[in-house]
Amino acid sequence: MMAIGKARRMARLFRKSSGRMLCLPLDHGMMVGPIPGIADPGPVLDAVEAAGVDAVIVNPGMLMRHHKRFEGGPAVILRVDQTTMWRTGSPTGYPDTHTRQVVAVEEAVQLGAEAVITYLFTCNNDPAQETACFRICADVGRDARRFGLVHFIEAMAAKGGFAKAEDPEIVGLNCRMAGELGADVIKTDWCGADGFARVATQSLAPVAVAGGASSGDEAALYAFAGEAIAAGAAGLMFGRNVFQRQDIRQTLKELVSIVHR
Repeated sequence: MMAIGKARRMARLFRKSSGRMLCLPLDHGMMVGPIPGIADPGPVLDAVEAAGVDAVIVNPGMLMRHHKRFEGGPAVILRVDQTTMWRTGSPTGYPDTHTRQVVAVEEAVQLGAEAVITYLFTCNNDPAQETACFRICADVGRDARRFGLVHFIEAMAAKGGFAKAEDPEIVGLNCRMAGELGADVIKTDWCGADGFARVATQSLAPVAVAGGASSGDEAALYAFAGEAIAAGAAGLMFGRNVFQRQDIRQTLKELVSIVHR
């Protein structure tokens, strides 16, 4: 019975006509606090629905306070862990990454989420921190299978660690490990068209591309999106590179057309 539930939830995330997904991550607040573009998430959530975005990543607080905006709108991927990694190198950062689970999968079911997402940071300076991520992913994956939820794993080399996040060999390593852990979908770094095409071919689960920080003009963003899809990306998971632009709604509409063309 749980397999039926997972299949139905996957169908909500990935559009039948293309087999791909455009997702807008909005989970930054639990990692780094309020940032430009989503200090007030309401207008962004309205733009998401209007543009026909397939899914969003949110924390429990945003879902509880804005749940009405999700009714009939995008599928919900609930972030169930928290990390200090994105603060590395900042005044509030630590010398190494620290990650912990903060939400139970059962709570994601109660909140009506289609999926849950966890981090898998590798190549930390402290191997205990990689171990912590593996434990979280294993525990969440076990519960996601029990409840029939889709499990996304965000697999990346740790910022401040000893590996380059954009190295195709590192990206391939991370994605394969996430797939072997049982991830249904993987979110990872872009590593160039040729490198990503190899990663997508070798992965045990569909691989979506992270957008990273806002950079370049809209034309460069759309070119990047098209290149990622051509290289075999199952979806785009673009956050700051979208919601920190001037015309969010138009940007989303253009990305929807690229992903589902």
